[in-house]
Amino acid sequence: MFHEKIRQIFALLGVTLTEFARAAGCDKSNISRIASGARVPKNGGAGARRLVDAIYLCSDEKDGLDALCTLISCEDRTSAHRIRERIMAWLYDGEETAVRRPERTEEKNGKVPYRAFGERLDALMKLTGLSNIRLGRSLNTDPSYISRFRSGLRSPRANPKVMSDLCSLLLSRALEQGKGEALGKLIGMPEEALSDREAAWEWLYRWLFSAESGDGTPLVERLVDRIGSFSADIKKPPLSFEEAADSGILGENAAFYTGVDGLRRAVIRFLGNIVERGEKELFLYSDQNMEWMVSDPEFRAKWVTLMILCVTGGTRITVVHNINRDLSEMEEAIESWLPLYPSGMIRAFWCRTSGGDRFSTTMFLCPGYACITGCNIGGAEAEKGLYRFDTDPALLGAHEAFYGELLNRSGELAGVHGSENIGRLGEEDITSLSVITNTLSLATMPETVILSALERAGADEAEKARVIDLKEKRLSVLESKAKKGFLHEFVPTPGDEELFEGRVPMDIPGFSLAYTPSEYAEHIRGILAISERCAGYRFCALPEEAFEDIRLLISDRAVAVERLRAPYVTILLEQPDLCRAFTAYAERIREKYKQDRLTTKAMLERYL
Repeated sequence: MFHEKIRQIFALLGVTLTEFARAAGCDKSNISRIASGARVPKNGGAGARRLVDAIYLCSDEKDGLDALCTLISCEDRTSAHRIRERIMAWLYDGEETAVRRPERTEEKNGKVPYRAFGERLDALMKLTGLSNIRLGRSLNTDPSYISRFRSGLRSPRANPKVMSDLCSLLLSRALEQGKGEALGKLIGMPEEALSDREAAWEWLYRWLFSAESGDGTPLVERLVDRIGSFSADIKKPPLSFEEAADSGILGENAAFYTGVDGLRRAVIRFLGNIVERGEKELFLYSDQNMEWMVSDPEFRAKWVTLMILCVTGGTRITVVHNINRDLSEMEEAIESWLPLYPSGMIRAFWCRTSGGDRFSTTMFLCPGYACITGCNIGGAEAEKGLYRFDTDPALLGAHEAFYGELLNRSGELAGVHGSENIGRLGEEDITSLSVITNTLSLATMPETVILSALERAGADEAEKARVIDLKEKRLSVLESKAKKGFLHEFVPTPGDEELFEGRVPMDIPGFSLAYTPSEYAEHIRGILAISERCAGYRFCALPEEAFEDIRLLISDRAVAVERLRAPYVTILLEQPDLCRAFTAYAERIREKYKQDRLTTKAMLERYL
């Protein structure tokens, strides 16, 4: 019987109802009814096709296509289409075959139209005759950003202003073109709402953006964009040292400071003397409300100046961030220090233990020089806060031990490393990895292609050896993940014009090179060979790059954001909530663009 065959499939693949429902793009309860025999989809209908697609995709994901083909007696195992046809015939064996109806738009590939924001935006742009370039100019944004919206690689929720402006523009254009009725039909807007511009705008806004998930995708995109855009040079201090650190303050000997004005004065004395003395270590922690730092623009400029002078003067800064509430705090904590990251002098941590609201603690420590400490009633620091300024060596030793215990209870929030360091992502306990990048990876590049490109660039033997060694290390990580779990690699594939004009970049660190068509073909052969021997390696083609000059390596325990242009640094993130946000982003991309291996193989073979 039909439901018994479905259960056979579940047992063969070791797939759960939840996994199968996700692959079928339907509710778990629907699959449960089918598995119990309470419902049998119509032979040849849209429901049956979705079921067949889910069986095929789950078999491919579980590396069970050979076992499935044996079960259903499928002789032609080289074509995804043939295997799907055989699954349908096997499921309904002995039953009368239904006449196959023409597929309605909403049934193509088993998908309901306009389920995703990109699909909805695409429909609205076609309705109003807007191209990526025209819409980008109207919104004062790059057309490539609009393209990534339509392809689903980017979310508008990272930019609320763009969301609002987008709705206003689309509504105005539809009304000016006399397409209000067509707009209402597309988005299900009643006529009475269309006659009220404010109501129409709200209806359009809800329809357009309701398909967007409430995960951490906006945070991921904002954070990656900021990492990708910071300069190779540390920005110039807004003030001179003399303007930032008054000589009278630097020479003070006070042991105590009170209130927010006292704290600011103590900090100027503290940082100014660190700059003058050329101190090499600075440890910072504060869970006090940051208004004392940011509310006064004059003091903020002095703080920024002295921090820049510290790092450019060789002072290494360790910061333990107080993060208790949500992802936005982590985003702010990382972004606030990004301008100093190119120095390589910043180490950022987050404290694993939670704090309370009764008291606030501040500690700024420079071993061997001084320490500012304050423990105050939360919210009363502005007028009643009391801050010690200790210089006694015995007290400094005690403060250093105190801060050391805090570090023991902290994890690294954002580590800055060289471009070749992927941190613990290469370790054995991380078995699955998602890589989102802008071109074919060095890990899968054949050695012949590497040497051909480097020879063309005039590289010496030492440079060639360095690149080959790095390639072997990255391939080792890839194969380890692909054998123990999965490595999904998301890469944009080029058009012929882009390829033959030499505009497809190569992933060879230290060199700005582009593929020749023959080199690209050879690299594709290498990828196909790896796919054959590593069942867990999945190449996923993207229509375009998700981020410019950025590679993301994402696992559930660690994330690496690798810059592919100067400064060539890797930002490593290990905070669990941040990792979950990045993992959810990778999962969203995977669900949209995943393909079975046979279809991927056929797509890649066009480059050979």
